[in-house]
Amino acid sequence: MLLDRSRLPVVFIRTDADAETSINDQIEALLEERRPFVLVTDHAPDDHEDETQEERKERALFFKKIKDRMRVYCRGMIVIDGGRPTSPAIKIAAATAGKAFGFAIVFAADEEEAERKGRSLIGSRDDAWLL
Repeated sequence: MLLDRSRLPVVFIRTDADAETSINDQIEALLEERRPFVLVTDHAPDDHEDETQEERKERALFFKKIKDRMRVYCRGMIVIDGGRPTSPAIKIAAATAGKAFGFAIVFAADEEEAERKGRSLIGSRDDAWLL
């Protein structure tokens, strides 16, 4: 997985790209910059069914480790759903994950809408760091 930072403060999680650095290390590096950002992904919050118990445990420990910094810098996560209706189960999973992570999880039809919503979540008060 790769964090595509080309549209900062909107950061895309790319599942179709191989990265030399682990996704955890990439997230750590993003947090070290101490700037607000929004994450965009094309997979649902409950899309981890193929993970082993050990992988789930490692992911949970990692998010526990970064939880406080994520709440400070991450303004939200946007899930690209391709314009398909979002099932109630996915909406509940997103709301639950959002509460656990401390930020909103919203849905967008495509990357353009996701970027627009992401910039809206960042808000004009936080855009000064882009200059």
